[in-house]
Amino acid sequence: MLFSRFNYRISLYLFIATISSFLISLFLLQLFAGLLVLVYLMEPVKSKKLVFDNIFYLFFAFVLIRILAALLSEYPGSSNQVFYKDALFFLSFFAFAFYLKTFNGKNIKTVSDFFVLAGIVVAIIGLTLFMLNKVSRAESFTSGYSTFSSYLLVVFSFGIIVFKNLSRENVKTLMAVGLALILAGIITSMGRTNIAIAAVIFIAGIFIAKIRIKYILIIVILTSAISWTAFNINYTEVNLRIKQPAALSDRDILLNAAEELFFEFEHPLLGYGPRTFNDVFTYREQLTDKGAGSWHNDFIQVYFESGMLGLLSFLLIIFYPISAALIFIRKKKVKGSNLYLLCGAVLGEFALVLSALTAGFVNSPVLSVLFAFLIAYISAIVFPVDRKELSK
Repeated sequence: MLFSRFNYRISLYLFIATISSFLISLFLLQLFAGLLVLVYLMEPVKSKKLVFDNIFYLFFAFVLIRILAALLSEYPGSSNQVFYKDALFFLSFFAFAFYLKTFNGKNIKTVSDFFVLAGIVVAIIGLTLFMLNKVSRAESFTSGYSTFSSYLLVVFSFGIIVFKNLSRENVKTLMAVGLALILAGIITSMGRTNIAIAAVIFIAGIFIAKIRIKYILIIVILTSAISWTAFNINYTEVNLRIKQPAALSDRDILLNAAEELFFEFEHPLLGYGPRTFNDVFTYREQLTDKGAGSWHNDFIQVYFESGMLGLLSFLLIIFYPISAALIFIRKKKVKGSNLYLLCGAVLGEFALVLSALTAGFVNSPVLSVLFAFLIAYISAIVFPVDRKELSK
């Protein structure tokens, strides 16, 4: 790294520690991400300006709209939580984008390697807890099954694509085993939407990374064996799902309430304010899960929380990085390992956004930071800084 106040190892190690602790420890995630943000805030302003790009400006606009929606909310007790619960999400993006743009190619690859390895560890933890009958659906120490499954989807997207970057046969075999563990973790979390997304990602990854049949078979056979074994040990929830295959997990009630509220919406521009679900949702007595705290759909969530302006900015920070990356790839501006790293980040963001249709990441203390990491990763490759400018 060429223009930081600090030795590059400080930011690199903090970065690796942050993306390695997503579902291993919420405390460690907040600690390491907070320290990385603190280091970033002490960097020279002139250096920070060099990494500004379109993704940076779009994300900054999204943050401003969310803050404005909170300031004008008629439920300040709920909306003011954005200033401390979302602070890490907002600030981590800027720190991620800054350091990823100043790391060299080897360091960026190291970041992705640790990200995938940490995901494999999380999958093992979730499968172990499930097989020990500690949980009814696979999850990690610090998350529910939904967050666990969505996180593994992103890791799987990275892993299946960067498989192409591996050269040694024994390393490829180990990665195939790791990917099988991740897939088994997603399956035993029993989120139908995420299982379907994982299947699509797997098929897409096979073609993008040109994975040989040998490794495909390893992944499929091991995933099947691990999942079958797990369900034979812990079968209560899966039996319930077999008996009630059409259960919607309260989502039909949430959608009906959202439809009713849509036509009565009094704040179309800036919404009711962030984190106001409990203030505006009126069908709680009909829910099976009385503790539900969101609309289980981020697009509905953001619309009611920050209105049309918030939804528009949200759509832009989701789809602009993906479209910019696809154009970058189509014009053949990226080659070698960076091509597959970029494809992995795009596929990971795509998977997370699809999962947000029935779950959500924008208010999650873990998945929101994961989303910030993904778009910062895309930004670093699609909008690289001029190395000559950095050295001045």
